[in-house]
Amino acid sequence: MKLPGRIAAACALALGAWSVPAAGDKPQLSVINGQGLRFGTFAVPTSGYREISPSGGVTSGGIFALDQSGVGPAQFVVQYDRGNNGRRRMDLVIELVFAAPATFAQGGLTARLSRYQIDLQGYGMVQPGQVIRVEIPNCVQRVCSRSFNLGGRIDVDRTFGGGLVEIPIFVDAVLVSSN
Repeated sequence: MKLPGRIAAACALALGAWSVPAAGDKPQLSVINGQGLRFGTFAVPTSGYREISPSGGVTSGGIFALDQSGVGPAQFVVQYDRGNNGRRRMDLVIELVFAAPATFAQGGLTARLSRYQIDLQGYGMVQPGQVIRVEIPNCVQRVCSRSFNLGGRIDVDRTFGGGLVEIPIFVDAVLVSSN
């Protein structure tokens, strides 16, 4: 007679586990840097600059280009993952802010990144700290995104030596509206 009691208890436990809702994925905003800002390989006798536009155009002064490959704008993707937030239509408004770039110094080489340029409509030159508004209308998928390119200028001063210059570009993103 004890067997039916055990079966009833096991069924009650199984039914109780099914009635608990599954933990949902939370909405998440991210900025993905798919490709860094690339200035290529060049020599600088004393000082010079190279500027890359968002479309990949190159302007240089005071340098000797050694290789034209590996030159291009930074490529970013702003991505909003709504998690388990249904499939209702959303008009997203996101604000981006680029931080001031650090100065690179190694041996006799100093480099500074400046003159950010972006290919988002309504913007051209972008200053560090400037708010850039990105709109993603009619988002009905779980993940909606918007890509853009960022160009910039590197100024290099050299007293001796050389090296690989890498200056990170930091960007903050905030979801302002998801109506």
